[in-house]
Amino acid sequence: MNIDDRGRASIQADIGFVIFLTLMSLTTIFVDISGNLLWNAVYLGITVVVMLITYFYGFIPGMLSNLLFIFCQIVSTAYINLYLHQAIALKMTFWLILPGLLSGALAMMTQRQQQLQVYNHQLRNRLTEQGAFDAQTNLRTLVAFTMDARVYIENHRRFDLPVTMLVFRIRYYAELQRMLSPEQNQTLLRVISDTLTTVAADNNLSYFLDQEDPTWGMMLHSDEGQAEQLIAQIKTNFLNELRSHHQLKQLDTSLTAGLASWNATTMDSPYDLMKQGIRETEYDV
Repeated sequence: MNIDDRGRASIQADIGFVIFLTLMSLTTIFVDISGNLLWNAVYLGITVVVMLITYFYGFIPGMLSNLLFIFCQIVSTAYINLYLHQAIALKMTFWLILPGLLSGALAMMTQRQQQLQVYNHQLRNRLTEQGAFDAQTNLRTLVAFTMDARVYIENHRRFDLPVTMLVFRIRYYAELQRMLSPEQNQTLLRVISDTLTTVAADNNLSYFLDQEDPTWGMMLHSDEGQAEQLIAQIKTNFLNELRSHHQLKQLDTSLTAGLASWNATTMDSPYDLMKQGIRETEYDV
């Protein structure tokens, strides 16, 4: 699916949603006009079942269910008129049409949404394969860091903007890992990643740099004073998230943080900046 196809699918999904809401409004109006509470309740329940079939199984099963519904309506109406000698108001004929239209609109909406979901999944997989994003944490990886850091460094060279990198690790992770189940370990990594994402400003990029010894990074155009405030905020937010999480609230751990500023005299590449930040975590006691 290219960009044009994705745009068309998005528009068609929106159109299907608007049509579905419009038809639901019409159904409400016709139910009120017809005034037959019992039959309307029965038909509405069947319509809901038909729409559920359409949603979970697709357009064709939904339309077959609608045809069966129409057939049942015709048979029941004929039986009531011919054998029970009772009349069903013509106002009830809207149930022959609207359920099919509702199913069609719902199918249009859900099929396009499913196409968009498949496209997004494929795109995320491609990005993951190319190394730009980590699938476990949804953060940018070391590959992306090296590319982004060059942009930050160039901004520093051209506009004299400060470039600061924050590095975070889990205190006593080697010992802690032995006490955690795989699910708890994954949850812990996710909590830290979400904390960084939540605290980071729009122009601050967060990274998951190492899976073996989980290491997170953040690039900033901030001075060391602002960076230290951000470190304190991230540590506090992480501890609050840890205490409120039912799987992790018993853990006695915290984050160690390192701060490194770009120095063109002593540093040659983004890796030098990252290594300096990692070294600084060793002094965070």
